[in-house]
Amino acid sequence: MAYESEHIAAALKEARESKGLSQRELAKRSGVPQSHISKIESNAVDLRISSLAALAHALDLELALIPRKATPAVKSIIRSTASHTPQASVEALRELNRAQRALERLPKELRDSSATQRLQTQLAEMNNLRNLVRQTDAISRIRSALETIDKAGGVRALEKAAKDAQRVRNILAHNVPHHALPSSRPAYSLDDDEEDSDA
Repeated sequence: MAYESEHIAAALKEARESKGLSQRELAKRSGVPQSHISKIESNAVDLRISSLAALAHALDLELALIPRKATPAVKSIIRSTASHTPQASVEALRELNRAQRALERLPKELRDSSATQRLQTQLAEMNNLRNLVRQTDAISRIRSALETIDKAGGVRALEKAAKDAQRVRNILAHNVPHHALPSSRPAYSLDDDEEDSDA
């Protein structure tokens, strides 16, 4: 029995990390306290069904009781599904979560701008496509731009970040291979180049 609970604890931790979530973020999504998640993942506490169900739901997992005879077939299906699904980069997912938090911390007058609304939409769509997210550098630049925005010129910087986010979202939605991406420029230089071409 100890082996089974250890296996479940390891599977939950792996699912959390593959989604780029910290224990604290999973706690917010699931309603299970972060300290309890830590104990579950280290197999230091008996896992209750209610906690397992809440964590599974927050991690987009389904709980099911299957006949023992069907276990090899189910495991085979899971392996084949995993092998055909492109794996997201854990670091890219972390950057995506950081970018969403940075957006939430913006001053109210910036959060109400149309550029912020567009950026929020793009980040939400990237989050919906999170199993494909591998563009760590591009998302990191968006996050950095959000963290350094000040009130003077903040809307312009937001518009640049929104354009960068639109580009990454389009790559994910159209499943462009990561190696086929053109080298991207930092978000803060996009409009400068456009202004130079207008002169």
